[in-house]
Amino acid sequence: MSTQVVVLDQVTLAAPFGVRFWDVGSNTPAGPGLLVVAYPNSFPELLTNATRSPSGVYSFSGLPGLRRAENSAGDDAFWSANPPICPYTITVRDPQERYLPYSFSALLPVRGLFGLWSSPLFSALTPDSTWLPIFSTVSRPMPGPTAFVRAQLQDTSQGFAAWAIVTVQAPGLPLRTGLADDQGVVAISQPYPEPTGSGLESPLGMPKITDQSWMVEVAVFYSAGKLEQPLPELQQILQQQPAVAWRDTAQTSPAQQFQLQFGQDLVLRSLDSTSGNELPVLLVTPVGSPL
Repeated sequence: MSTQVVVLDQVTLAAPFGVRFWDVGSNTPAGPGLLVVAYPNSFPELLTNATRSPSGVYSFSGLPGLRRAENSAGDDAFWSANPPICPYTITVRDPQERYLPYSFSALLPVRGLFGLWSSPLFSALTPDSTWLPIFSTVSRPMPGPTAFVRAQLQDTSQGFAAWAIVTVQAPGLPLRTGLADDQGVVAISQPYPEPTGSGLESPLGMPKITDQSWMVEVAVFYSAGKLEQPLPELQQILQQQPAVAWRDTAQTSPAQQFQLQFGQDLVLRSLDSTSGNELPVLLVTPVGSPL
């Protein structure tokens, strides 16, 4: 899967760089209060905090080496003569611990909002390429009648599968996506599908909602050993390869479908091949070609 910088000419900011975030868990713009910091790769000690506008755009002013861009007319002539050449790193953290942290790389200055193009799977995470996805922590509560799909992912050849992506496809609903934390733990908010005619019926002839269950399809994307820096890099997160989730420790049966029961969280686990008991983790092995 290829990832590249997107520069949108139709969006003009007072500062030479702006970014906004899309909450993948709630499918809405991210809430306020993020700590977004930029620094030039050559001088990581020169930190600049972003300022959030009422529309949710985090923009920077006074970035080292970019004064000329800030003070320019910002017209077509300037941008055609000043391509992005300054490598920067931007970090994103949430002091309220609603969202997982990450970093991303950008060549500055850019005109308008920074974004990422990606594969068809991950482009569905945000409304368009002017947003960056941001992922919920496992402790974040979600409103409404919804279940959670939970797992602790473990690499079959090493420790926890940190920063793996997990997708859940329920019948008749959009794909849901979550990101595991540094311990391989993930929690994905999953609305319930429409009730079906299966299950026990009430005296009025309608199925009991508490007896409803649905089969959901689960996929994991994980590249071992590529996200070991203090903060995972967004570009690397979105370039992870398909992995196999195993139903048993013998790794003879891939685990692709699980049963979601109304009123219960779905915990994804592998089985011990010898005893048949559930393990506390879901075993995964990175395989396949890049997306």
